[in-house]
Amino acid sequence: MYQPLQPTTNNLNNETAEADEKIFTTRSVSRISLKDWGFTEAGVNRGNTTAFENKLRLIKAGHIVDNTYDAEEENKRKNQLEAQVLEKEQANITEEANQLHLKNVKLPDVERQIKTEETNIIKKQKEIAEGTIKSKYSSARFLAYTILASLIAVFLVLFYASAINASFFRNIQQMVASNSADDVALMLNSIFDAKGIFTPNIHLIFVYFGAAVFFGFGLLPHIFNDDEKLKWLKITAAVIVCLLIDCLLAYKIDSSIHELKLMMGVADTSWVWYKSVNFYMVLSFGFGTYILCGFLYEAAIKEHEKKNVNAIAEIDIKGYKNTIEALQKEVIELKKELSNSIAKVAATKLEIEKLKKEIEVALLKPETLQRNMENFYSGWLKYLTQTPDHADKIQDCENIYRTFNTPIDASIAAMPTTTNLLN
Repeated sequence: MYQPLQPTTNNLNNETAEADEKIFTTRSVSRISLKDWGFTEAGVNRGNTTAFENKLRLIKAGHIVDNTYDAEEENKRKNQLEAQVLEKEQANITEEANQLHLKNVKLPDVERQIKTEETNIIKKQKEIAEGTIKSKYSSARFLAYTILASLIAVFLVLFYASAINASFFRNIQQMVASNSADDVALMLNSIFDAKGIFTPNIHLIFVYFGAAVFFGFGLLPHIFNDDEKLKWLKITAAVIVCLLIDCLLAYKIDSSIHELKLMMGVADTSWVWYKSVNFYMVLSFGFGTYILCGFLYEAAIKEHEKKNVNAIAEIDIKGYKNTIEALQKEVIELKKELSNSIAKVAATKLEIEKLKKEIEVALLKPETLQRNMENFYSGWLKYLTQTPDHADKIQDCENIYRTFNTPIDASIAAMPTTTNLLN
């Protein structure tokens, strides 16, 4: 009735005359219902509780099934489990390759960079001590940067003075009423008012002090350049403020020119400020020149700092240390990644072993195993209730059955693949 493999022996303490019972590593299929088989086994073993417990254990492990056993369903489940094993093994191969890459490539490379930076620090400190550092300072470059920055700074002061004068102190109505052809022509054809900023007048005090204020706004990015905290945010904000101020001045000057043209009857009816050439000329000569002046100012300062070779060397050393600090953080992150990868591989291996055990026992559906135990117990109990001599064993068998009557899952069912031969 069965096709057992690898027979061994196991001594069971039965009340039957049969002292030894053979055990096989195979699945036994009952050709009768498990309820009837339970009744028969109870009689053979005279209701022995140990035998009852052994039979329940085998049924729960899926080693004994009744004639409802479906081999196709079992193969399907096996194939699903094998597919999961294959997927996890491939994932482990990929993860182990990543581990090798981390250990043999990434970590050594970062550690090599750290040693290089440490060597650079030692080398630079030695050069400071020996006084062998060569200066890269160029007096010609410094002089050129300084002269150009100074000339442009003077231009910016005059430009903003002219812009303030044109925006706040030039009276268009008075200029038209004066019938001065020169003044009107200057206003119509020029965005700068050189005459206005050099003609003695009380309002020139405000004009030039106002120009100094605008020039001060232009220096803010260079002041913030020494502040490490929120450095770029502050510099960006200062540049945007300067751009807005120049846009307002450009709009004011261009709209004043357009207003004068309207009064003279020569205005362009399609005029729009953001399409006006005058607007962008003012913006270019103001904001554009300010940016150029800023670059030249920074270049002059940096060129002058090159004179102090020791200070430059200390800055280089600070840069090396910052690089080392960043690389050390990267090493910590890589080691953490490696540790997580090792733990992941170990966990996946445990899952693979668990799945392989499930494949070995080829579990049926949990609800099927539960029903099989219920049927077997029903037959066993029927025998005990019909045999007065064994009535005292009913409660013991009930207690044993309760211990087995728990939810069945893969972890519970993964048990040794041995089974008692059904008689």
